[in-house]
Amino acid sequence: MNHHIKTSTSLHMEAPLYEMLCLYEEQNRTSLHVPGHKDGRVFDENSLKHFSNLLSIDATESKGIDDLHHPSNAIKKAQRLAADAFGADHTFFLVGGSTIGNVGIALSLCQPGNKILVQRNMHKSVFHGLLLAGAEPIYIAPAMESTTKAAMVAEPYYIEQALKKYPDVKGVWITNPNYYGMSQDLTQLAAICHQAGVPFIVDEAHGAHFGQAETVPPSALSKGADLVIQSTHKMLTSMHMTSMLHMKGQLVSRERLAQVLGMIQSTSPSYPLLASLDVARRHLVERGREQLKETVQRLEDRRKTLSENLKILSIWGGSQEVYARDPLKWIVSCKNELVSGYQLLDLFYEQGATAEMSDPRHVVFLFSLHEKEGDIDKVVSSIKKVDETLQHWSEKARPPKKELVFFDPEGTLYQPKVSLRDAFHMPRRKAALDEAVGSLCGETVLPYPPGIPLLTPGEEINQSHIQTIRHLYAMGAYFQSPSDDTMESIYIIE
Repeated sequence: MNHHIKTSTSLHMEAPLYEMLCLYEEQNRTSLHVPGHKDGRVFDENSLKHFSNLLSIDATESKGIDDLHHPSNAIKKAQRLAADAFGADHTFFLVGGSTIGNVGIALSLCQPGNKILVQRNMHKSVFHGLLLAGAEPIYIAPAMESTTKAAMVAEPYYIEQALKKYPDVKGVWITNPNYYGMSQDLTQLAAICHQAGVPFIVDEAHGAHFGQAETVPPSALSKGADLVIQSTHKMLTSMHMTSMLHMKGQLVSRERLAQVLGMIQSTSPSYPLLASLDVARRHLVERGREQLKETVQRLEDRRKTLSENLKILSIWGGSQEVYARDPLKWIVSCKNELVSGYQLLDLFYEQGATAEMSDPRHVVFLFSLHEKEGDIDKVVSSIKKVDETLQHWSEKARPPKKELVFFDPEGTLYQPKVSLRDAFHMPRRKAALDEAVGSLCGETVLPYPPGIPLLTPGEEINQSHIQTIRHLYAMGAYFQSPSDDTMESIYIIE
């Protein structure tokens, strides 16, 4: 774990983008340009107490304000500082979340008909980007951690074999860490990609803090990745919707990527959101790295002590199959599977603790880089109370145990019979679930979170898919934007 990033703190004391907005506010010029609230002069009075401070710096690309799509001043400098803090050659600020970064990567790397090797358990935005690009992804089935059944990066051997079978792919695209904070060593994988002459792309949405202290896993950039997308708002301190896209090396055209991002990002981006990326970087370097180190120590001490005293619940502590575990994530489950993860989510919510996500087995707690003892105590207390509650539950309450199949065996390669783009545009019709077996899917079936599609347009529907959909629905899983809220029917391609 000696790949943490070291930068000069003195270099990062300034926040040029935030300071530009402060200067804009101080000058107090009469706004005769957008936005229509005129720096907060015209706004809903009942909500001004919450919005007033932000409205005064909610600027636009007017004179004296830099342009995200052609940065030459404060934004350019802020992105350079971010690249230094995260170990990149260049960093792009994003205000559409990692979704915009993933779509931008797909459109930059792929022309219609191009193949790209994609880990099957990617976020939906990757598939949407490939659909818009007209790409033809080759899916590779992920590895599965044996205790939690969480999907992870496939072993490098499988990806190496895939590159030999499909030497014309435009890149290899994986997710690391997964939603549960499990991270694999990417060194060999990066070398395999570069030996094949293709870029290595990592969706590191949940790993913006990776590499920022020796007590957390190393970053994908430090392991040789060419493109890395990070949700700065998820694990660091920027505002919601803000992310960073990092580049390293010469395998991807920076000019092309900048051009694409200029097409898909708003021409009126939120400057307060952009500035929050700038100050999140400053906070990270000035204080956050040390806070992260202290938080990890606090969390690990409490997790170990708590785990020894739990009767019904357990907190996952790693396994030999996983190279590194994110200590800011606690994966909580029921030892005897007395209750599902969806039920645990509700039980913790009743105790005032809102988990990040739930699945059939677990809930995931996500901590910040600066957690004080008192805040951790509240979480520990809620876990103890739920553990005590479950000790009195009857075994009759146990949900039926069923092994859910989300993906093919590790390393399995699969190219849908119809491309994502073609499937999206082809005529489709509704069919009852049982009647859909053997047909090509006409929609995205998306248990959420974490937003990994069970089925994408153009994939063949099998009996395992139907059983998994029904079992998830019966357990209380949430499906995002299904064509049928009851999950009794599905769109298929005619």
